[in-house]
Amino acid sequence: MNFSLKRCSGILALAASFQTDLALAVSECWIRPTDGPITFHLNIGAVYVPRDAAVGSVIGQLDRPFSTVTSEGRHVFCNNVDGSILTFNARAVAPIFGGSLPPIDGENVTGKIFETGIPGIGARIKLRHPFDGIAGDSFVPLTPPTVPFNARLFNATPLPLQINVLEGNVTLVKTGTIAPGPQTVDRTLFDSRFSMIPKAFDFQLTGTVIQAQCDVSTVSDDPVKLGEWSTSAFTGPGYSTPKVDFNIALGNCEVDPGDINVAWAHIRLDGVNGSTPIAGVEGGFTLTTDSTAEGIAIQILRSDGITPVPLGRDIPLVPLSSGNTVLDLSARLFQTGDTRDVVAGDAKGSLSFTISFQ
Repeated sequence: MNFSLKRCSGILALAASFQTDLALAVSECWIRPTDGPITFHLNIGAVYVPRDAAVGSVIGQLDRPFSTVTSEGRHVFCNNVDGSILTFNARAVAPIFGGSLPPIDGENVTGKIFETGIPGIGARIKLRHPFDGIAGDSFVPLTPPTVPFNARLFNATPLPLQINVLEGNVTLVKTGTIAPGPQTVDRTLFDSRFSMIPKAFDFQLTGTVIQAQCDVSTVSDDPVKLGEWSTSAFTGPGYSTPKVDFNIALGNCEVDPGDINVAWAHIRLDGVNGSTPIAGVEGGFTLTTDSTAEGIAIQILRSDGITPVPLGRDIPLVPLSSGNTVLDLSARLFQTGDTRDVVAGDAKGSLSFTISFQ
């Protein structure tokens, strides 16, 4: 009788052990060490963008890599013991920019740019392992792993896949006019869902966007004095006097110290007071309507005295320097017609200039 009781006890113990093994052999995802939401926070610091950069321009570094750990110390585990399908969904929380933008590095970004809460500033987020489908134990994205997207884990995992670090790439994009002054980004862009986890983690982006620009500009000589010349000095069409140097000084320039987004000072010159561009002569423009000299015009050149500065369009001159930036230019008189048509008198030219930072 005693022998039979011991035998029954042994059978019950084996049955309990078998049930435990079945419970472990389940394909699912869970959060440890305690249940609850997870936050991945990325602070990109200060990034710069030229004030007049075109819409669609990258702000800061293209596809800046990031690797950030959870704020709460929790991990997501996914265990695929039998090759079942486990799912991952990266879901937009912030609104998606609805306008059209040019491709970024060849990628169509329609529906892939988050609004950061700051007008004119958008963000593209790409995720890497284990959401890019490259490694055997990773989720395979149904589309490129640019958030928002869905992915599936098909392969069996010998060990649970542990996710406590989020890796990816972030690109800020200019989506419109950015207001003056530093702009602070602080927003949750997306969250995620795994099989059996309705909400796993949030992704928060913080940082400051600063526009590279200068505040003030002064002209070294106004007017620029091109000297006095005898009509006999003008010996034929195209003759020009020696160049006279002048400059436009830009002050209080703020630029990217990392030289990632280099801002260039562009100048646009337009004729005023009767001065108009001369067809076929780069940088050349006619005298003002109150000039009394005839048969001559004026030409604007770079500081080398050789390279003309075209009128009527933005022309890059120099990259901005922190503090002060000087735009060196030069000007000269040149003969437009026959010598017999050159008439002595006052030779005046007038241009307006516009400085942009691109």
